[in-house]
Amino acid sequence: MYAVKQVSTLTGVSEATLRVWERRYGIVQPARSPGGYRQYDDDQVATLRAMAALVHDGVPASIAARTLLGSDVRPRVATAGTDGASFDLVSAATLLDPGLIHAVLADAFAASTFDVVVDCWLPSELKRLGEAWEGGSLTVAQEHFASAAVTRHLAARFEDVPPQGGAPVLVGLPQGGRHEVMLMAFAACLRREGVNAIYLGADVPLGDWSMVASEVGARVAVLGVHLDADVSPAQAVVDELSALRPPVTVRVGGRNRHLIRGARQLEDRVSQAAAAIARDLRAGAA
Repeated sequence: MYAVKQVSTLTGVSEATLRVWERRYGIVQPARSPGGYRQYDDDQVATLRAMAALVHDGVPASIAARTLLGSDVRPRVATAGTDGASFDLVSAATLLDPGLIHAVLADAFAASTFDVVVDCWLPSELKRLGEAWEGGSLTVAQEHFASAAVTRHLAARFEDVPPQGGAPVLVGLPQGGRHEVMLMAFAACLRREGVNAIYLGADVPLGDWSMVASEVGARVAVLGVHLDADVSPAQAVVDELSALRPPVTVRVGGRNRHLIRGARQLEDRVSQAAAAIARDLRAGAA
């Protein structure tokens, strides 16, 4: 059990604010010592840390409290990423705890090879995140919090492998495209295959694709095409890069990749897709 002064130190929230959150929002209900002093348990401290993180990120305290009170906090604290087998991204997202979600990701990647994690565990967890958001058990903020954490983790893996020589491969999303988690995983796989991958990221304007391709001498570009709204901008990129002299070969991945004309479709598993591109580049058939 923790005294209010200890909880203030653990959460970075003043004692006065902790009392206001308790009285005004009912975010926690601490026990009382025989002398009448507040006593907080581990789960209540975790809830207050999550509340502090939300407020720090600009979420009004009233909304932060409603978000957390609507979550099944206690079992999530007990199970998220701590048993060495169940690396639960959704539970970590619910608490909005940066330390916890980092631990979940670090444990998941330490438990298996990079390829297995990005081919199997990560797509499954991202699907669960989407289903939790659609079902109302995760807020937009919680889903974005988790996706951003995964993207940062993958970006660090991408940067861990120095850029290689050889013809660069551009990797990005068309204008308006936002779903970049698995694309970042793919770019990291390319780097690990020894490919000189240049990651352009999300929402890349049409004109920038041909400009960058011409400047760096790229002969291959990879696009993610996930939503219906991504199809038209992606097709425009394919058409523009195909019109360059010499043309840039485009490969497409994502749920709507089959709707793009003039581009080769990537395999579902990102590690296998990256390995195929690496083989083609080595054979001069990209």
